Amino acid sequence: MPMLDELATYLAAQTTRLAIATGTTGNLAKGANLDEITPNTMVSLYDTQGLQSAFTFSTGAGQPDTAYEQPAFQLLSRSTSYQTAAANAEAAFQIFDGLANQTLPTSTGTRYLSVTAAAPPFFVGRDGNKRILFSVNFTVMKEPDVASGEAGSFSAAFDNAFDNILI
Repeated sequence: MPMLDELATYLAAQTTRLAIATGTTGNLAKGANLDEITPNTMVSLYDTQGLQSAFTFSTGAGQPDTAYEQPAFQLLSRSTSYQTAAANAEAAFQIFDGLANQTLPTSTGTRYLSVTAAAPPFFVGRDGNKRILFSVNFTVMKEPDVASGEAGSFSAAFDNAFDNILI
């Protein structure tokens, strides 16, 4: 499952403030152009530039194995109410910041080693319809996607060492 799908599913399951947008219901989207969608109160996740992947030595010929990926994402919260836009961004911040060693969205998903906010949510300004915008940016360390065929390449020694760092 793509990262934004996993994160949105997890976020919606952790709070009653947000529900994944389908048709004309819900207020949580992925990669949405917020100027073109309703309702006025909306949260959207976007892929942003992350860092390079970390690699381990491979037992096979050729390319090294990917130990973990380091993507990033941005959350934008929009509302006609300053308090609502801020509260939705803050709720997501509290759910994601510091998340460690979790498989998202369920036990059969991708293992997220860490999700860290760059800073608390901040006021961005207003959109073209004068609605309030808040943003928060996150960096991620996660195991490679199962679909890539590289999942599970974490060595036991590296895994244990990383767990000790987080303690």
